[in-house]
Amino acid sequence: MRKTEKEFEILKNEIEEYFLKHEFLKNICSIVSDGFCVKYKDKIIFCNDRYAEILGYKKEELIGTEILNFCSEKEIKFWDRILKEEVEDEFETKFSKRDGSEIWVKVKNKNIKYKDKILRISIISDITEEKISFLKIKESEDKYKILTETLLDGIIVVDINGTILFSNVIGANLFGFEEVHNFIKKNIFDFIVNKEELEKHIKLLIKNKGGYFIEHEIRDNKGSKYFIEMIGRKINFMDRESILFCFRDVTERRIIIENLKEAVGSSKKMLNQAVTALSEILTYRDPYTYDHQKRVAKLAIEIAKEFGFSESLVEGVGIISLLHDIGKIYIPMDILTKPKELTSIEWEFIKMHPEYGANIVKKIEFPWRVSESIYQHHERLNGSGYPLGLKGKSIIFEARILSVADVVEAMSSHRPYRPKHTIEETFEELRRNSGILYDKEVVETTLKIFKKGFSF
Repeated sequence: MRKTEKEFEILKNEIEEYFLKHEFLKNICSIVSDGFCVKYKDKIIFCNDRYAEILGYKKEELIGTEILNFCSEKEIKFWDRILKEEVEDEFETKFSKRDGSEIWVKVKNKNIKYKDKILRISIISDITEEKISFLKIKESEDKYKILTETLLDGIIVVDINGTILFSNVIGANLFGFEEVHNFIKKNIFDFIVNKEELEKHIKLLIKNKGGYFIEHEIRDNKGSKYFIEMIGRKINFMDRESILFCFRDVTERRIIIENLKEAVGSSKKMLNQAVTALSEILTYRDPYTYDHQKRVAKLAIEIAKEFGFSESLVEGVGIISLLHDIGKIYIPMDILTKPKELTSIEWEFIKMHPEYGANIVKKIEFPWRVSESIYQHHERLNGSGYPLGLKGKSIIFEARILSVADVVEAMSSHRPYRPKHTIEETFEELRRNSGILYDKEVVETTLKIFKKGFSF
């Protein structure tokens, strides 16, 4: 048996054994409506029954088979690129079933580390019916309804004069109507505060020069004002040149950003109040994270002072620390508060929070590198961190301070899934990985601060 074949066989047996031992995961795989498979070097080493069913096979027939065997002939080049570049993405493609028929599938790919190897997790769902409906969307309002009523965003279609020809339920609700039929034939310009801005938007779309997000302030049917983020595209609807708009309510996000912008431009007191209010959003979802942010800020500020930072930069480090986990507001609550250790899949959710947090604050013109620091606070000097895998000096210094303060507080505090570590165990972690994961100077300064009597 060749090395790669032996390697594959060992992995296959280990993954099968893993799912057999973990009854919970096994049950999930058996009842979910999506296909699920694990691949190594483009060969399937594990899949659930639904994955096999979608492709028209029995589960055991797929093990050891290359994924390219199921690709539509027209999609081979596309899949060659996906496999070579190890793309982590969500996309639509065509698969050939066992009986030769072709289906549309939505694919989600994710790479995970298992021991010293990279495994590919793929989740597929059969979207053939939805795709056919979408391709016929120009011919039938009913097809529009089938497609759009499953979306969480508002969808409306207007003619070039703004008359509403179609809306899904979410769209009608966002404009203050309980019933869609009461919204149809209204004019969208009647609800837009800045009518000239919308007129420019529609003209660009008619010329095929639009297609980007624009914020509009609207006054709904009940007189309430709020903001929507909207993107549009020119289509042909019921034999009429029309515009399809997809939009969502961004009022809360805008209020937070505007308040913080105002705070940054005014007094320090207002700034601190606004930042504290934003950080306290997490209190109701995850009290551990809220307290964690405050304690991390306390240590990070002392580290910055010990380095001799200016008063302004010390203040900036404190604000960065108070907001560094704000991205966790987008993480499912049952994962944040889970009383047991997280699975590898749940960790993938957690690892998204630096990017979410950076996106929340990136539009705010802070005088400090807040967004970059939040984005990088889980990066490590040797490149083993996330989400970017940055190394050494590519990681900004504020983030290096934050990462050490973050680790010290996390290890020395109780969590639902483990007891707290002793302070000596925490220090040992810092010493062992000084210059490897954590900045050497920051580690030395942190230890020095604790020797002087620092306490959370």
